[in-house]
Amino acid sequence: MHTRLHRNFAAGLALLLAAAIGQPAGAEDPKDLLFYGNSFTIAVGFGSSRNVPELVRDIATAAGRPTPRIRNAASAGQSLQWHLTNNTAVISTGVTPGEKWDAVVLQDFSTQPTTIGNLALHLSSSLALYQQVAAHSPGVVPVMFETWARGPGHTFYVPPVVEFPGGPAQMQQQVRDGYLMSTANINTVVGSNIARYAPVGDAWEDGGFPLNFYASDRYHAANRGTLLTSLVLYGVIYGDISTSDIDLTGVLSSLNLNAADGLQLTSLADGVLVPEPASVALLLIGVLGVSAQRAWRARA
Repeated sequence: MHTRLHRNFAAGLALLLAAAIGQPAGAEDPKDLLFYGNSFTIAVGFGSSRNVPELVRDIATAAGRPTPRIRNAASAGQSLQWHLTNNTAVISTGVTPGEKWDAVVLQDFSTQPTTIGNLALHLSSSLALYQQVAAHSPGVVPVMFETWARGPGHTFYVPPVVEFPGGPAQMQQQVRDGYLMSTANINTVVGSNIARYAPVGDAWEDGGFPLNFYASDRYHAANRGTLLTSLVLYGVIYGDISTSDIDLTGVLSSLNLNAADGLQLTSLADGVLVPEPASVALLLIGVLGVSAQRAWRARA
């Protein structure tokens, strides 16, 4: 089990228990989900044919959840600080009147938490933007969307200017550390473990940063990468530790992907969503809870 998952044991255990004791889908209300980010969230036009919020919506629907209401507030080439300064009106206007946001997904510049970005600004802007959303929706859950490292062979790793001598693994470590810090920063200020860390880039790393996850720029995501990203975000938002038993036939078809792609991507997603259990008993509770929930949905 990865060391990084040990550091997130509490968050992972919360996912496990949420899946184990969660209400059947018919008892749920549709979630209102707000997405802040840039081209990594937009995806369309940058290497993918579908965007991340819509895929999260469709995965949730395929899993038997009430179809969430989504608002994609992402803007290409922008940071969380830009959104904080220029794009907060959507917090009150983008949700159905009388409803509150259930979760806000926060995706920063892909280099912001690294040595070539500005870690302090990442920490301050993610906290402040969450606080803006929480002022409207006090119970909103911030989901920190950890991005992925540039692909093998990217200019970040080759002369004349080598930004990350250790290659994708070094860049991913810095991105991971930054998002773990921003998640912990929100929780420290709030005084509870409300923020959730979505280890998207970790799933890419576990897959070996394959070039077919990337667009031709070895930077943005192609359809495989976008689907993996969306699976991890769905799992974190809904506390669902198993995506491999969701019928993704329609989702895969919409991306021109096949069943083998689905098996690979759900396996990678589940690998970062499942924590190391505190005990065999806790793991059993989680597995039985998820199995019962899926069986209930199948009969519904």
